[in-house]
Order: sequence, then structure tokens, then C-alpha cells
Amino acid sequence: MPGTQGTPRPSVPVGVSFLICRRLAVLSIACLAALLLACDLAYQHPFRVGTNVWPGYEPLHLAAQMGAYRDSPIKMVEMANASSVMQALRNGTLEAAALTLDEALTLVQDNHDLRVVLVMDFSRGGDALVAHPDIASLTGLKGQRVGVENTAVGAILLDAALHKAGITVADFDLIELTIDEQSEAFLDGEIDAVVTFEPVRSELLRMGANVLFDSSEIPDRIVDVLVVRADVAGHHDATLRTLIEGYFDALAFLREQPGAAALKIARRLQVDASEVPTMYLGLYQPDAAENHELLGAKAGGLNLSVRRLSELMLQQGMLDREPDISRLLSARWLPDRQ
Repeated sequence: MPGTQGTPRPSVPVGVSFLICRRLAVLSIACLAALLLACDLAYQHPFRVGTNVWPGYEPLHLAAQMGAYRDSPIKMVEMANASSVMQALRNGTLEAAALTLDEALTLVQDNHDLRVVLVMDFSRGGDALVAHPDIASLTGLKGQRVGVENTAVGAILLDAALHKAGITVADFDLIELTIDEQSEAFLDGEIDAVVTFEPVRSELLRMGANVLFDSSEIPDRIVDVLVVRADVAGHHDATLRTLIEGYFDALAFLREQPGAAALKIARRLQVDASEVPTMYLGLYQPDAAENHELLGAKAGGLNLSVRRLSELMLQQGMLDREPDISRLLSARWLPDRQ
């Protein structure tokens, strides 16, 4: 009887088999290369950190000058004023930014999910309402032209000053000026007084201006913080730690070698090095240990400040609704306590 075996399976020629294996290997290598390239490009994409000019933000730039960010994707981006920084954060053209706490709350109210990852400073005199020499008191502002940047921090300082004097914005002409426009407007006589901050504050005092009111009278109400977008924070753990560690290294350099640090800061800001120490007289800059207390889960200090500030901004119409601050503060990326 003929065999009952089935029809033999056709064999694949050796040359064809080798060609298939070779193509599969090439395809695998190509896929692996594409994956590695994608990872490399993701790493090389800049982690953009926006600031405007303010002495409390300078340690970030100082760290960059010292080479702390050389092997990282961190890119410092300086902008003309706080409004520009906020807009860039809204547009997604920044991953992180240095802002005042009230500016951060304004963005959170507008449904921008942010994390405060570093408390940089408390303004205790660095923000001020200054006037021409012939205006000796706050009541002397009546009928004058007062410049102010259209930000919450400007409104907070001005409101506190007017409350102290018992006058209102109806008593003078309010002129909107960004920080980069203030010196020229003051020098040209376009304004009689202005709500400003360092280093413009010191510049105007050298022009003969006098201080009518400053943030030392409302301690801890104006706080500068580093914020990061929540949608990128979790993907950049190492970068954020590098950013913050560099900041604290630069802050230590500023404290331990003030002369050398002043030279670097002065060169970047294009001012005389002798002017730099004065800029820091009105600032309190907490160290890493204090930041853990301010931002940690059990910390009450900054949580309380955030709530009080939020209430104040609501009362004064700076916020339309109460922002969700339940996840705003995070000590996750801070270095070990020092």
C-alpha cells in the first residue's frame, strides 16, 4: 500500500532564508536605533526656565555661569518682565519659571497645573513705592501720576500702601508700566511715583527718588518661588534636582564669597559690583532645610501664606475664584536638608 504520509512541506531555499533573517536583523537594528535616537532627542530637548530680572532669581543664572547645568538640558531664559514670563508658561514655551507666589496663584486659577518646587526668597524691602524728591509722603500722591506693572504683586504692594495712607486709586492717575519701562519713564518725568523692585529700585534711588512704602511693612506677603508645569515635572526628576541643587550651590557661593559672586552678577546685569550687595538687603533667601519646612507635607508655614494670599487676592478682585492649591507645594525635588 502506498504510504499515508501527508504532502511534504516545501522547503525554503537556504539563500532566501538567510536573506529573510538578514532583513529582520537590519529591521531590528533600525528600530533600536530609532528608539535610542528618540530617547536622545527627548533628553536634548531644552528644559526652559524663565525669569525676569530680580536679585532673588540671580542664583539660577549664577549656577549656569558656574557650569552647574553644563551637562543637562537646562536652558535659562530671561524675559523683559513678569507678564512675559507668565504668558510663556501659559503657552507651554517654558517648562519652569521663577514667579511671585501671587502670579503662580493667578495661573493656577486659570487651570494651569503647577508645582511650587522651591521658595527662593521673601521680599522684605526689595519691592517698593518710590517717588520724586518733592513727594515726601503717601498722601502727597494725590493728583500725581503713579506707575505700576499690571501684576498682582504690584497691586498688593500698592493696595497696602494706600490702605496705610487712607487714600484710594481714585486720588491719582494710575499708569501701567512694565518693569523694563519704569526707569526711562521716571527719568523723563512721565510719572511722579512708581511701584517697582530691585534692581530698578536702587537705580531710581540713585536718581534721587525716595521710598514712600516698601515690602518690609508687609513681611512674607511677597514670596518668590520656582514653579514647574505638572505635565512635565514627573518626566524630569533628574533635571529638576540638578536645577535646584545648582541654585543652592550658587546661593552658598553668594553667601561665602560675596565679592566674587557680586562680580559675576554685576557682569550679567551690567551694573557696578558695588551695587550688588544693596540689592540683597531687602531679601530673605531660605536654605534647603527651611525649604523642606516650607514645602514639606507637614509644613504649615507656606501653606498658611498661600491661603492668606489667596483670600486677599479674592477680596481685592485679583482672583475670580478660589484656586485649587491642594497639590501646589512639593518638596519632592529638594536636596537633602543642609
